[in-house]
Amino acid sequence: MAKLSLLLLTVSFCGLSSESVSAELMVVYPEVKAPFSKVFEDISEGAKERFVGNTTLLPLGEKGDVGSAMDVQKPDVVLALGKRSLLTVNAAKRPAPLVLGAVREVDYQYPGILMIPDPEVILERLLLLAPDVKRVHVVQKGEGEDIQLRGAKEYLASRGVELDIRHSNDLREAASIYADMLEKANASDAVWILQDGSYVNSVIFSLLLDAAWNKNLVVFSSNPLHVKHGALFAVYPDNKKMGASLGEIANQVLQKRAEPSMKPLRDVLLAVNERTGNHLGISLSNDIRGKVDLILPAR
Repeated sequence: MAKLSLLLLTVSFCGLSSESVSAELMVVYPEVKAPFSKVFEDISEGAKERFVGNTTLLPLGEKGDVGSAMDVQKPDVVLALGKRSLLTVNAAKRPAPLVLGAVREVDYQYPGILMIPDPEVILERLLLLAPDVKRVHVVQKGEGEDIQLRGAKEYLASRGVELDIRHSNDLREAASIYADMLEKANASDAVWILQDGSYVNSVIFSLLLDAAWNKNLVVFSSNPLHVKHGALFAVYPDNKKMGASLGEIANQVLQKRAEPSMKPLRDVLLAVNERTGNHLGISLSNDIRGKVDLILPAR
């Protein structure tokens, strides 16, 4: 009986091993120059580490033949990174399910992850750094739903914070909205700059920072470049972790559990401007510093 049990266990283990080894993921990404190439390399590495099976990396040169590569590798799943990779894979017309990453457009019907941060992960960081904020102002381009704000109002309301969303159709209207907003704002307010800029050009950004400095307002952004110039904080993609999440979606595709919809990015890093934080009276405790990935030095 003991020998039979050992035999069944061995057969079962071998079967699992064979299945995992036989699964093949092909990661297709554009071949670009450094330092931009590091983004795709890190995403690919993360996907390779998480995917249960073999992974082939295929950078797209000017004359890359994806169809031939797919005929040789016969991938069970293809991970396309970027719009060009998606178009190239679809043009190859090979029968392999597809996972999509490193795009910003929301209307793709593929399982995958957008480069647009989930608003909840941004607002979690806001309340971590500035728990006394009671109202968040944001300017949205145009009307209708914006994935950058999906669920944000409900999330903040559950924590006793109001989200004031104003809509603008052009830069002039946005400038007027910001002027009115800043005139009425006080130290318990925050201004959120969306990833697409919320019509914030260099002039409006300077006005926001001046008002924030004088009124002790929190200005935060979905663009890490704003932190360098004085915004309190921003989030930016953790490319390797995002790749791991895409690898997990590829596993779900094999298990027929993946939903054909693009999810906002939750794998993010946090950048904080310490000089701005000091001015606002925000103390970066050891606990908070452990959750911050990039601290710009106080000056």
